Amino acid sequence: MNEKKPGDSQNLACVFCRKNDDCPNKYGEKKTNEKWNLTVHYYCLLMSSGIWQRGKEEEGVYGFLIEDIRKEVTRASKLKCCICKKTGASIGCVAPRCKRSYHFPCGLQRECIFQFTGNFASFCWKHRPVQIITSNNYKDSLPCTICLEFVEPIPTYSILRSPCCKNAWFHRDCLQVQAINAGVFFFRCTICNNSDIFQKEMLRMGIHIPEKDASWELEENAYQELLQHYERCDVRRCRCKEGRDYNAPNSKWEIKRCQCCGSSGTHLACSSLRSWEQNWECLECRGILYNSGDFQKPQKHALPNTNNVGITDCLLEESSPKLPRQSPGAQRKDLLRQGSKFRRDTATIIIELGFQIKRKTKKLYINKAKIWNICTLCFDGPEFRWLGSWART
Repeated sequence: MNEKKPGDSQNLACVFCRKNDDCPNKYGEKKTNEKWNLTVHYYCLLMSSGIWQRGKEEEGVYGFLIEDIRKEVTRASKLKCCICKKTGASIGCVAPRCKRSYHFPCGLQRECIFQFTGNFASFCWKHRPVQIITSNNYKDSLPCTICLEFVEPIPTYSILRSPCCKNAWFHRDCLQVQAINAGVFFFRCTICNNSDIFQKEMLRMGIHIPEKDASWELEENAYQELLQHYERCDVRRCRCKEGRDYNAPNSKWEIKRCQCCGSSGTHLACSSLRSWEQNWECLECRGILYNSGDFQKPQKHALPNTNNVGITDCLLEESSPKLPRQSPGAQRKDLLRQGSKFRRDTATIIIELGFQIKRKTKKLYINKAKIWNICTLCFDGPEFRWLGSWART
C-alpha cells in the first residue's frame, strides 16, 4: 500500500466520517492510500458494520481490501446519521430492533460504546452496557488513580470503576490514553496489577487496547540512562584538584556512591575512606536513618586479624583458637596497625556526633506570685517566730 506522509494527509477527510481531524486517541490512526486516493480513520474503518478483513495485514488498509472499503462507503452513503442528520452513517447499533446508525465521531459525542473485540459491536446511548454496583457507600469524592483528580464515585459513561478493586475509579479518557501507551501486554489495574479481569471489563466498556508492545519498550535507547553511574563528589569540601567530576578508579580519587540512595557521591580521600569496600552514606541519608531509629553501627566480625576489622572490634572479641598466640607487645602493635587504617579526620567525626545530639529543648515555667505567697506563709508560721526569739536570746 502506498501511503502518504502524515503531513500530506493532514487536510484530507476520512471517507466515512468526512472529518479531517488527526487524533489517534479518539479516532485511531489516520491513513491515506495514495494510489486509490483513499483516507480513513482506523476506528471508523474498524467499526463499520458491513465490512470484514478479507486480506492479509499488509494488503489494502489494515487488511481491509480497497474494493471492500469502496462498497462500504457506497452502502453508508444511503444511511443517515441519527445524530448529525447527514449521510454516511456506516455504524449501527447491534441491539435487537434498534435501527440507529451514526458516524464514529458522532457516536463518541453522543456517548455510544464501541467494543474493540469479538465482532466489534457498537451500542447506542440507550442500549450501551453499564457498570452495576450493588451498594454505593461512598460519600466523598475519590481520586482517579491515573491523573489523581477527584471524581464522583458513580459509574457513568465518563467515569469507570475497576472490576477487581472496589476503591479504584478512572476517567474514561485517562484509561484510553493508558491503554494506547501500555498495549495489551502492560495494560492492567493501577492498584492490584490484575490484567485478565481488568482488560475484559474495559473491553466491554469500550476501551480500545491495541495489540502492540508498550510505547516505552518501542523507544530506542529508552533505558540508556540507567547504564550510567553517578560520578560526582558532593561533600562540602572536595580536595581533588581535578574537580568534583574527576573519577580515577583504583585510587584515592575514585568516587564512592551513597549505599542508601546512590544519588550522592564522594572521593575516597574526601571522606577519609581507605578502600572501596567501606560503606558510606551521604549526610541526608545519614540524618534520615538516625531520626528514624534505623541507624546501626557497623557489625563486628568474628575474625579479628582480617583487614576489615577495626581496633574496637579486636578489643571486644576473643582471638580465634586457630591463630597462633602472640605476646602482649605484638598484640598491641597489631592493634595499633589495624587502627591506623581507619583513622578519620576531625571534621567527619564532629559531623557524625552532631547527628547524635538531641536538639529538643525543655522549658521551665516559674510562677513568681505563687512562690512569693509560699514564702510569706513560711515567715508567718510559728516555727519561724520561735527561731527569731531564740536568736535574740
